[in-house]
Amino acid sequence: MNSNKIFYGQVKREDVNNNNSQKQQQHNDEQEDVEQQPQHEEFLPFSKHAKRSQSKFQEKLDDHENKKKSKLVIVPTNDNLVKLKLRELGEPIILFGEKYEDRRSRLRTLMIERNIYDGTPLAEKKRLEELEKQAYVHLNQEAFLTEGTEQLKQARIKISLYSLARANERLDSMKKIREKEVEINQININIKEEEKKQLLLKQQQQQQQQHQDESTDGTGNGSNGNGTASTDIKMIGEGGYNIQDKLVKTDFEKEYDGCVDKLKNYYPYFSQIADERPIAMSVFSPSAKYIASASWSGISKLWNENGEHMVTYTGHSQRVSSVAFHPQSGVTASMSSVNMATSSADSTIKLWNLESNLPIGSLDGHLDVVNRVAFHPSGQYLLSTSTDKSWRLWDLETNTTLLDQEGHAESVMGLAIQCDGSLVATGGLDSLVRIWDLRSGRPIHYFKGHNKQVISIDWSPNGYQLASASEDNTVMVWDMRKKENIFQILAHSSIVSCVKYSKTNVGFLTSCSFDAKIKTWSPIDWKPISTLEGHSSKVTSIDISTDNRIISSSFDKTWKLWAHDR
Repeated sequence: MNSNKIFYGQVKREDVNNNNSQKQQQHNDEQEDVEQQPQHEEFLPFSKHAKRSQSKFQEKLDDHENKKKSKLVIVPTNDNLVKLKLRELGEPIILFGEKYEDRRSRLRTLMIERNIYDGTPLAEKKRLEELEKQAYVHLNQEAFLTEGTEQLKQARIKISLYSLARANERLDSMKKIREKEVEINQININIKEEEKKQLLLKQQQQQQQQHQDESTDGTGNGSNGNGTASTDIKMIGEGGYNIQDKLVKTDFEKEYDGCVDKLKNYYPYFSQIADERPIAMSVFSPSAKYIASASWSGISKLWNENGEHMVTYTGHSQRVSSVAFHPQSGVTASMSSVNMATSSADSTIKLWNLESNLPIGSLDGHLDVVNRVAFHPSGQYLLSTSTDKSWRLWDLETNTTLLDQEGHAESVMGLAIQCDGSLVATGGLDSLVRIWDLRSGRPIHYFKGHNKQVISIDWSPNGYQLASASEDNTVMVWDMRKKENIFQILAHSSIVSCVKYSKTNVGFLTSCSFDAKIKTWSPIDWKPISTLEGHSSKVTSIDISTDNRIISSSFDKTWKLWAHDR
């Protein structure tokens, strides 16, 4: 007997059901003999058609697996990192005529073939790990103090006296507002109680009338025999009185309602082409009589409130990154004194008056780009942040540095001073918001929540809340009393470049973004009030005047004024 077994297309015979009873019986009878004899298995190859089908199926399967892997593969977007990773893999970093996107696609294909999911070069990983270690050290190390100069000591004393007086004024004002709100709340409670009594009295009268009608009619269905009286009573009980119209509103509620109505009708009633290059920032003067704009061309300009050009300031050798007005500019400060300050990528800060186009002072000391400047509310000092990972406090009388403060692990961008002048908030590329006490020099807290760099910060007029804008497209609201994040606003579809609170008691929040939109937010529930659209490119900054007008600057080389009317 032949004991060889033949498998066609690699499908075994015993895997196929044989329904022929005679062959099955014969197989059972001969099974013992077959088991005792050595078995030889023979495989027959697939046909050409079967091989072609199998090959196509395998190609589709491989293509599907590659697509799944491509979604998991992390390929660097920076061309230098792509080249570095190709070098690590032993591949040529540049092929003849190869473009950046082709080189990145080649790296992706190589990573899929070699089952590499993270394309970050080892050198870059080590650098990032080192930065994380530095950030961890900065977060966990104890604050260390160094001995300051006598000038810094005197400055701290002046800031303390100034801020204490301002804080007392603010707290007294808030206390009076609170007392008045308590009185109004009590009045409203009495109104509601009185309305309840009148409502119950009317319901009782309606019920008595209903019973009388039922007894005279004899139908048991009310005066008209169809049961409508009880429905009338219910309607009176639910909607017969609009109690909200009779309640007394607080001053805040009145101002808030009026402000919201106006914000919903804001439009760009004025637009001005400010320069030949993108506008980095535009701000109002404290009196709202003047407008200053800073450009990437290295010049700044002064305008009046009607958009008429007054002065062109030249003095920086590189792009101007920010501009700020003195707190008394246009109020008590003279035209010839320090009215403005600008910062630049040339690592300097220039001081300007409202008459000359040349700087009247220069503050040198930063080692890299100066990103933001802000005057202290007292007007005696200036603060600045820089890419050199520090922020500084300057004395405007001597034009010297009083304090060079480090603390961020990366470049420092955002800068805002609390209305009392006691606290300063800074935000950096390390995604942190740090709070510093100018009176003692101590870092009192830091907020962590953003996923990317913090670009802009601003304090609420209430003095204990602040908002931060980030490259992660969000705005976060922080509370200094609770020392936590109280709300995260998914504000825009692109980088949020600036955030500002209004200077009135309402304190509505405004944000702008690289999505070319400006949005206003309610300070009560942080819901959007209005969206302002008019710029044709990225919006870089916003500012709010004391009468709630909004000014914005953009990559479209213009600044625009927004209001509900002229």
